[in-house]
Amino acid sequence: DSGYDRYAAGNPAALSQKAAEGMKLFVGKAHCRLCHQGYNFNDGVFHNLGVGWDESGFTDEGRSAVTDIVKDRGAFKTPTLRQIAQTAPYMHDGSLPNLEAVVDFYDRGGKPNPHLDPLMKPLRLTPQEKEALVEFLRSLSGKVSFYR
Repeated sequence: DSGYDRYAAGNPAALSQKAAEGMKLFVGKAHCRLCHQGYNFNDGVFHNLGVGWDESGFTDEGRSAVTDIVKDRGAFKTPTLRQIAQTAPYMHDGSLPNLEAVVDFYDRGGKPNPHLDPLMKPLRLTPQEKEALVEFLRSLSGKVSFYR
């Protein structure tokens, strides 16, 4: 029952103008939809964004700790964006405190490292675009119902 769900069901007033602008950025200029897709806004794939990398190397091996495959170094599974406004801090290690920091991280193109996912590129978003994207992300949270 999120604002986005009500909007997708045909209620154009369910998203603010800023959130609607953020949705356009999400599927367009910001390229979020490349990994955050479908009903749950995830692709079920592992990506290296540079989280867990510092000057000395990987502080967290990510998926390669399980697969022992070099290209999996620093890769983590794409999370759902459902209820994202309620799940801070962000990234697998909690290194980003809020959605604004997450958008800034992606805007920079992640953290460069030898195995950075080729989808990670600087976005060059304006401050207004970043605000709109955060507003859209907040619209993905709503009332949660549990079925028996």
